[in-house]
Amino acid sequence: MNDYIARFIESPASFKKSFAILMLAWICHPIFIYSLFWAKDAVAGSDKDIMKMAVVSLSLCLLHLLIKKWARALVVVGNLFIVLNDFFYYFVTPHNKISTMLCVTVVLCAIVGTYWLFVKDSREYFTRVNPKMEPPEIPGSNAGPNRSR
Repeated sequence: MNDYIARFIESPASFKKSFAILMLAWICHPIFIYSLFWAKDAVAGSDKDIMKMAVVSLSLCLLHLLIKKWARALVVVGNLFIVLNDFFYYFVTPHNKISTMLCVTVVLCAIVGTYWLFVKDSREYFTRVNPKMEPPEIPGSNAGPNRSR
């Protein structure tokens, strides 16, 4: 785990901004879902759904911190589903000022955090930490572009 913390400390500022902004979005996401059902009978039935949203948010946070090859793509897809889910709930259920503010926060933070994830410094950091593995060349094989004719 110390290796991941050291890699995070060495990461560029754009990656750290992305992580901080996305953390805010992922924290506000389950709170937004809860705020829609707050003080209603539906809260008792939606506890499992709210917990699922919290688990998804925490999982995305952990994957982003681990800086795996596939983590960035999964974070982007997860953010897309979070934004679509929040828009759906916002337009389908009655809402108040708090839920409106939370929905706007989640959507804006997800968009801005994803942008910072694709800034040049962050992209280069992901490729430097996770270099592409090329298959080893077999000496003496005549396959490929270098074969003699």
